[in-house]
Amino acid sequence: MRKIIRIAAATVVAAGLGGCSSAADENAAPANCTPVLGAADLAEEGALTIATNATLPPMQYVDADGEVTGMRVDLGKEIAERLCLRANFVNIEFEAQIPGVQSGRWDMIDTGMFYTPERAETIDLVPYEVQAVSISVPAGNPEAITSVDDLAGKTIGVEAPGYEFDTLTALAERFAAEGKSALTVQTFKTNADAYQALSAGQVDGTSIVESVTSFYQQDGRFETAVGGINEAPLAMGFAKGSKSAVEVARVLTDMRGDGYLPDLFEEYGVTAYEGDIAVSTGPLDS
Repeated sequence: MRKIIRIAAATVVAAGLGGCSSAADENAAPANCTPVLGAADLAEEGALTIATNATLPPMQYVDADGEVTGMRVDLGKEIAERLCLRANFVNIEFEAQIPGVQSGRWDMIDTGMFYTPERAETIDLVPYEVQAVSISVPAGNPEAITSVDDLAGKTIGVEAPGYEFDTLTALAERFAAEGKSALTVQTFKTNADAYQALSAGQVDGTSIVESVTSFYQQDGRFETAVGGINEAPLAMGFAKGSKSAVEVARVLTDMRGDGYLPDLFEEYGVTAYEGDIAVSTGPLDS
């Protein structure tokens, strides 16, 4: 059954970006456990430093107490624990995450990043989850958006850069080539900003993964108008040649085998990636 997280809607939508906001005592390294990743492998010895964009409830968001929480935060904590490390979450916008992991500011990106062959050329990726792009609209769906083609002539907000932005841009180009009314893609720094614009009537819809639009539908102010667009795997991200990537892939494979990962995905209504959970640096096998 899907996990229902009850927090004030204003807190969810307006949650901003901050620094490391997870409680240190909850994320302490386990006792009587020897890490396989040392100082040379990590941004901070004894810790797995994890970048996330905490504006995507219920996957990762800032709760009413100012703590970063959600499914991917739970997953990141479990990964760190199994690696005998302390989990150290850095809440930062997605645009900064790839440059940060490349430069060693953090060890892993855990933010629901879509896997693309182009992205796999710049960082190592470990696919583990599957999502599709979806469209949120105000309750009652005033613009009667029920299909992808209904997006012609509409203004849709989206966080940029990212897979959702690329998906909408490709749709806009297709509509133009087909002579349809223009799809205007309005970009925002964060998903929370896009939802604020939707609340204010500044856009006709917002685009993000289905797990997030489904969460916002529970609030009652929004509903999912279109889902299942451009489904693809999501991945953890690491610097090229990172030992952390190899070890995290191993741990995720263990989690799949012992039931932790299937149980977590069932709790949140998430689809598991069915391929090998391994470091990938190019196109995935079909």
